[in-house]
Amino acid sequence: MKNITERLLEKSKEAFTMAIELYNKPTIKYRVEGFSMFICNAWELMLKAYMIKTLGDNSIYYPDHPDRSIALSDCIKKIFTNKNDPLRINLEKIVELRNTSTHLIVEEYEMVYVPLFQACVLNFNEKMMEYHDIDMTEIIPQNFLTLSVSLKSLNENEINAKYPEIISKKFIATKKIIETL
Repeated sequence: MKNITERLLEKSKEAFTMAIELYNKPTIKYRVEGFSMFICNAWELMLKAYMIKTLGDNSIYYPDHPDRSIALSDCIKKIFTNKNDPLRINLEKIVELRNTSTHLIVEEYEMVYVPLFQACVLNFNEKMMEYHDIDMTEIIPQNFLTLSVSLKSLNENEINAKYPEIISKKFIATKKIIETL
């Protein structure tokens, strides 16, 4: 019987594969949102496996709710303690997108987030190897770890015309923050 760490890693690899496959499938229109959900799940499971391995079984549970496992954002803070670490910032932005995209869909997210997604994929592969000695390129060929990207340029006037003001302002502000990262 597999222990919990092995089961978490199996599920993590599966979620990662789903994220890549979903994102690179051209007929899926919900791919940015789906990618963010699956990649966050992959990271959460992988980081929890790492926490169990290094900090013990109880490290993945809230101290005041021992029957409830901690959220991805808590895993990120516990493992990547430097707030300025580019990897941590990357993950936090993708978690933010996942949390927002479940309530609001903006088709143009892809043009803004794809550099973060690509870095996230490469970071995941690196950390799986570092933390668990698992090479994701043995599961997914390396050339498939490159995400396909839309070549359409982003026009702020089109965004303003297409979405209500509150959405377009938030989207444009997010775009500018990500560009500075």
